[in-house]
Amino acid sequence: MVAVEGDIDTFDPAFTVGSKPAQTTIQNTFDQLTQYKHADKTVAGVNFTGVDTEQIDGMLAESYQTSGNQVIFTLRQGLTYNDGTPITAPVIEQGYRRIFEAQGISYFLLSMAAVPDPSHIKALDDRRVAITMDAPNLLLMKNNTMHNTSALDIKDVKAHATSTDQWATDYFKKNLAPGNGPFMLDEYVPGDRIVLKANPGYYGTKPKLAKVIQKIVPDAAERELLIKSGEVDMIMVPPVQDLNTLKQDSSLQVLTFPNPRNLFLEMNNKMSPFDKKAARQAVSYAVPYDNILKDVFHGYAQANRSIIGNGMPSSDFSTWNYNTDLKKAADMLASAGFAGGQGAPPITLTVRADWQEAERAAVLIQANLKQIGLNVSIQKVAFAPFNEQEQGRKLHMWIDEWLSWVNDPWYHMSWNVSSTSPTNYVSYSNPAVDALVKQWTLSLDKAGRIQGSKDAQKLVIGDAPHAFLVGPNWNVVLRSNVKGYVYYNDELNRYAYMYKV
Repeated sequence: MVAVEGDIDTFDPAFTVGSKPAQTTIQNTFDQLTQYKHADKTVAGVNFTGVDTEQIDGMLAESYQTSGNQVIFTLRQGLTYNDGTPITAPVIEQGYRRIFEAQGISYFLLSMAAVPDPSHIKALDDRRVAITMDAPNLLLMKNNTMHNTSALDIKDVKAHATSTDQWATDYFKKNLAPGNGPFMLDEYVPGDRIVLKANPGYYGTKPKLAKVIQKIVPDAAERELLIKSGEVDMIMVPPVQDLNTLKQDSSLQVLTFPNPRNLFLEMNNKMSPFDKKAARQAVSYAVPYDNILKDVFHGYAQANRSIIGNGMPSSDFSTWNYNTDLKKAADMLASAGFAGGQGAPPITLTVRADWQEAERAAVLIQANLKQIGLNVSIQKVAFAPFNEQEQGRKLHMWIDEWLSWVNDPWYHMSWNVSSTSPTNYVSYSNPAVDALVKQWTLSLDKAGRIQGSKDAQKLVIGDAPHAFLVGPNWNVVLRSNVKGYVYYNDELNRYAYMYKV
């Protein structure tokens, strides 16, 4: 049993972006054409089993071959969905077509990698699927490993389509389609539990766990009590302030993984006062970075000073100059036309109700902004509505994090600072940054991509669309008899590898 932090926001692979429990459920019930190869890793002195994002193995595809701007995937023989429907190349083609036609979040993954529309994905026969890029690039194979590219069976889509919803997006938001992964959905009780059972017809190595109950427990302190009492085997998003204490319990194991994650203080660049660059810079000078790193994250985070975090190629903190300085913050606020906060609207700083660290950081930020004249109120919002408001670009100021599932700076910036990105929730726009994203995302010039990334980081740091708070570790706590955890870049549990002794 796993205590998870939130509920399902959608069961549709093409649209998952905010809820890790939803993403984890889909990842365990759907396989993709390919996946990253497992590897033993050491990062910041931490040893663990992870993945090598430069080495890609077959999953539904038994093999693939790249020639020029085309990749041909050959499916394994005898694949089926868990309802017995055969998985053929034409079915995969139609699954990708739905991604594009329904405008799921994953269409952006593919178009980023020069696959702009469904005509670029064709079944050659029953077992071979060809994906053609407009230009060869370094991103397609990595982007295509993600659960968002999972292909729904067109038969199920047609069965639930309506005259106003050809691709059945409303239905699959609330219902999981028959999958092809190591697990199947056994039961879902909203607000209480998501239960998975092993798929008896799975083509790969059968899971050692017959059932996984993901218990929805929004309160972090309650999750901690459950793991300490032995009522659950694993908890997600444990309270960081208690990790050192939990390490002393011999019945538990605390796993921590440094990574390139960004924890942002995000400012809506379309709303006053954050529509003025100087006001955003004022906030950046006011943030108590060192206090957040020390008093909120207790050593389970790294300093972060750029849109490209520690551990990602080209990360460059050299142009960041926002060390906490309340006088500079006040001066910048005055230059924005809000001296002493006069004329600035009240600011709502929103955090997820289940996230202790974000709330504690918000309190520290609120106190410093008050000293330069900005009136900030903190609003706690439940998991699902927080995601909906963020994705609708309705929030004023908020704390959230981003970890790119592909360890590539241009992948990361395409999502976060490109003006056309569906996840650029702060509505940041700089034509010079857009031009660099366009120039380097698909380039095969590795040295040029590194320098271009540093140029873009300098521009983004100067514009201050976000304040870069810290780079938090990914932490999980398990009972000592739980084995087989593998850290993936998307931080989604792969239950097929886990077992109990």
